[in-house]
Amino acid sequence: MVKRQTLKNRDFGYELSGMEHKLIFDSDDMGFVRFDGRSRSLFYLDPSPFLPTPKRDIYIIDDISVLKPGKNDLIKVTSFETERVVRGTFDNLVNIDIRYVKAWKKIDPKKVLHRQVMDKEEYINFFKHPFHKADENLDSISQCLAMCSVSSNAIGINEKGGIDSGIFTNKRGWNSFTSLQRLVPREFKSVKSPYFYSSLEVEKKVNPLSSMEVNLSILMPKDTFVHVPIVFDAERRPKSAYSEDVSFEIPFVRAHLLDSLMFQPEVTQKAEKCLTDRIYEMTETFTNSRNLVYKQDLGDAAPKMGSSIARMNFSNEVSVANVREGFDMWMDMFVHSSKVQQSNLSPGEIFRLPKEAAQIYLQLEDIFGIDVIISMEDVERISSLTPFELSNALTALKSAGAIYSPRIDFIKLLAFKL
Repeated sequence: MVKRQTLKNRDFGYELSGMEHKLIFDSDDMGFVRFDGRSRSLFYLDPSPFLPTPKRDIYIIDDISVLKPGKNDLIKVTSFETERVVRGTFDNLVNIDIRYVKAWKKIDPKKVLHRQVMDKEEYINFFKHPFHKADENLDSISQCLAMCSVSSNAIGINEKGGIDSGIFTNKRGWNSFTSLQRLVPREFKSVKSPYFYSSLEVEKKVNPLSSMEVNLSILMPKDTFVHVPIVFDAERRPKSAYSEDVSFEIPFVRAHLLDSLMFQPEVTQKAEKCLTDRIYEMTETFTNSRNLVYKQDLGDAAPKMGSSIARMNFSNEVSVANVREGFDMWMDMFVHSSKVQQSNLSPGEIFRLPKEAAQIYLQLEDIFGIDVIISMEDVERISSLTPFELSNALTALKSAGAIYSPRIDFIKLLAFKL
């Protein structure tokens, strides 16, 4: 089976995601918005944000009463007038349909995705290849690897989506991990990609400015706050025993990954309280541990893991069940990590807050109290910090589990001992 290396160079049906297949072959005047240059009135409808449309249709909104769609919005044009024009050179003339849009509507991706390349269990099973099938820790490891692979959209005031994982293993285990990371498209390894993935054998700071989601996998992290530890404590197989199977499955697994990235799940109101409870429980578990071997991001971990699991289920909502499943996966891996003999950190060392973070926390606690939803507008009004200082302070508070953000432009203050 041929395995393409770029997303724009896919000639075989098995390389297309379920969404892409549906929008290319079965759905007219529907797709993801891609603007022509800087224009907000001229656009194309692509079968996914990762594949330009093969159709020769251009959409134009020249009526000021018609609202403009957003970049990468999945829409269906419901009313238009068509003009056919001929473009190209004398020896290569093509017909172009220009469609003047009168009305359009946003589409739920779940209602379009009827043809799944594989189901959730098949996707998770891909990550079991490097390990012996009978190992009792196999399910925990493969589920965490699958969860991290589908990333997370930005939840609340998070500047970026994505999940950062700490990979606890030796050199041979790291090689097994990177062999699975071949499923990540080459474009996603560029710092210019909206979806950025990087596997770091040597720890360093990475912050791609143009990326919406950043996923870092770090070998034995010491200084980086990660969302989940993944401990390779299952017995591994020789790479020669599974390499061919991995190569065969990559086109299908990659197609499933692309479909999952088209979902932007939002936290339901029922899930908000569950998230608060899980953050408290995670904080208590982590800070009471006698053997901390890495730095845990406490405020972002539960929301992002819940979002990733919702994506794996092709859901537009982060449910209570998603939050609980993510927490259980984290708890299982945290117990495994506590058996790794690396170093003994103390919570005081890990969560020593900058003075700006402590200052804004005390101000908000004094005015609003604990477990209260606070708008970012109020936070900015109260704070005497510069925007840069405030952003850094909130990041430190999120990592320490002192706040979390359930919705865009809102934070919730959690009980925290300074």
